[in-house]
Amino acid sequence: MSSEKVKVDLNLSNDLIPLIEDLGLSKSLNDNITISIAIALFTSKSVSLARAAEIAEMDLADFMVLLRNKNIPWNEYTEDEFRLDEIAVKDFKA
Repeated sequence: MSSEKVKVDLNLSNDLIPLIEDLGLSKSLNDNITISIAIALFTSKSVSLARAAEIAEMDLADFMVLLRNKNIPWNEYTEDEFRLDEIAVKDFKA
C-alpha cells in the first residue's frame, strides 16, 4: 500500500538526533524517525502489525525481526491462551 508523502518541517533538539541515529533502524535520520513512529503506533495499539510495517516501509517479516531485535513483542499471548497451554502441558505430562 503506497500513500502520498507529505513533507514536514520538524524541529528536533540536537540532543535527540544522536539518540535517533543510534537506534540502528536505518541509515537515514528520516527513515529512523519513520520507523520509530511506526513502532510507537504499533506498541500503542493504534495500528496493526501489518499497517505498522507498511508505515515503516518494510516487509512484514523484516518488521517482525526488527521488533524482536528491539525486544518488542509483536504478538499477543492472552490469559486464555496461557490457561489452554497449561492444560495441554498437564495433559501431555499425564
